[in-house]
Order: sequence, then C-alpha cells, then structure tokens
Amino acid sequence: MSLAVLFVIVFVGGPLAFRSLTRGGPSPKAFRRLAILMALCAATGLTLRYGFAHLWGQNLLVTGTGVAFIWGGWIGVLAYGAQALRLMDHGLGMRRWTAVAGAAGTTVPWFGLASASLLAG
Repeated sequence: MSLAVLFVIVFVGGPLAFRSLTRGGPSPKAFRRLAILMALCAATGLTLRYGFAHLWGQNLLVTGTGVAFIWGGWIGVLAYGAQALRLMDHGLGMRRWTAVAGAAGTTVPWFGLASASLLAG
C-alpha cells in the first residue's frame, strides 16, 4: 500500500509541483525564488539526513521528511534549468519540451527507489 501512495505522490505530485514552479515566465524574481527554494530544501533535507543520522532509516518521519525535502530541491533544480532554457528561447516549442522533460524528470527518483527495492529483495 505504501508503494502505491508513493507512486501517486511521485507521478502526480512531482509534475504538478514542477508546473507550479514554472508557471510564470523566466524573470530575475523567478530565478531568485527558485534559488531560495532549492537552497532551503537542500539544507533542510541534508540537515535531517546528517544532523539526525542516528534516526535516519529508523524513524519514518525523519527519513520521509528528509527525502521529501531533497526531492523538492531536485524539482527546484529542474524548474531552474527549464526557466534558464526558456530565457534563451522564448518559443512555444521550448516551453513545451521543457515542460515535458521537467515533468518526466521529477519522477526519476521513483526509479531509484524501485531499483533499490528490487535489489534489496
């Protein structure tokens, strides 16, 4: 059951989060907002991972929250990259391709989790 919930979160929530982060056009304000989001997510996720290393993997709340923040940083990186490409090319084709590639990119961590689960047994 928990893998099904994670699947829905990753394959629905990730692309929706990416879409909301790239909704506005590329602008200095959007880049600052994305940079702050990435920094906060990465710092929080890594603090949970290494600051609470004794709880990592033992406490579901700490581990799940840490992974969620690291994933949020990943989505922020994808959104930042998409906005940078859109800044160079304002065409509709670039907007569409970055939307598709970014939304697909948000799901990449799922395949890591699925592979690890297969290898673990």
